[in-house]
Amino acid sequence: MKASFLTACALVGFATVLRAQDTTSSAPDTGYVEYGESPISLPLGVGLRIPSYDRVNGLALPWGPRLDLGEEKLQLDALVTYRSNLGKWDPSLEGFARPGDANEIKVYVGRGTFTNDSWIRSDLANSLAALGVGSDSRNYFRGDRATARFTHTLTTGALSLTPFIGGNIERDWSTGSIVPPKSPWSFFGKKGVLKMKRANPRVKTGRISSFLAGSGIALSRGGVEAKLDATVEHSLKTSLTPDCSGFPTDAACALPSLDFTQTTLHSQVDFPTFGSQTFSFMGHAVFGTSNIAPPQRFAYLGGSGTLATVNLLALGGDRLLYVQADYIIPIDRIQLPFVGSPFVGLRYSAGSAGEGTLPPLIQNLGVGAGASLFRVDFTIDPARNRSPFSRKSAVSFGLSLPM
Repeated sequence: MKASFLTACALVGFATVLRAQDTTSSAPDTGYVEYGESPISLPLGVGLRIPSYDRVNGLALPWGPRLDLGEEKLQLDALVTYRSNLGKWDPSLEGFARPGDANEIKVYVGRGTFTNDSWIRSDLANSLAALGVGSDSRNYFRGDRATARFTHTLTTGALSLTPFIGGNIERDWSTGSIVPPKSPWSFFGKKGVLKMKRANPRVKTGRISSFLAGSGIALSRGGVEAKLDATVEHSLKTSLTPDCSGFPTDAACALPSLDFTQTTLHSQVDFPTFGSQTFSFMGHAVFGTSNIAPPQRFAYLGGSGTLATVNLLALGGDRLLYVQADYIIPIDRIQLPFVGSPFVGLRYSAGSAGEGTLPPLIQNLGVGAGASLFRVDFTIDPARNRSPFSRKSAVSFGLSLPM
């Protein structure tokens, strides 16, 4: 009797468990719902992007939403950029699509302020230099531009190749030429004619349609970091008119060429030598066919970012060659708070630029000292018969930030 009672209790308990499991399966918990993230977002929570500061735009502040699909397979930014000194609101649409792991399509359509001199300093370093001491190492022009570029990546061991083809359509005009009507504020150099009030070279007004091709090459092996970027632009159609609005006359006032081909090369090599000492090389070159490219394709040299003994961007044209070698010797026995070991630096640089031809190179020899991102250099031009664009010596302050 007792065994039968225990067996009955066990059966009732087992049936209760089964009923409990049935109840759970027939009426699932609806308290948890999985929501997918919206593909449209506002970066930084409000849609603001990294601002910049220069002598033409003043504060350039981009804002807008971002469309992001498929884990960075497609990304588009619809932006409007406010430029405080110009009082302009420039719209743009830019982004990329990645159809496959090795392919990328980049597009840009919009109105903006453009430069060919961004290789000299990073955006952040140039903004800080302009705001602090009025030193803006870029010349600018305004334009409407539409660009598309297809890139395919090839990787073999330590070597990476990124060949590309593309096209560009633009309509350009001058800005801040001759005497800028007003200049942005800076701590120092606001009224200097070689500082924040420095005029921009004029450009030819009109349209350019062109074909683009080139490649990036990157090598990383045994402490050696090397990069080379090559771009060839061939004009398909130009419709340009001279700009003779100021004095003296310059390349913008000359009759435009019907077509042009221009090649731009930029290289950077860094490697260790003895102990913690390092050597770095940087080169930049612009050259083309016999026809002179329009002024909106000119590149410039001069100032602490390139040739310190030459006035800021005093050399320019569609032919340019610049090389720079730095040897850095850290003083490891000294450790400074926050910035680490100070260093001594030796620098050699040489370069020149001109229209249609490359003038003789101007050489600079310099010695500097610094810590972390900051350095000060004393530079001389060793030539006996110096160029009219170069003086005997110069003291310059530098800020090294990533491009």
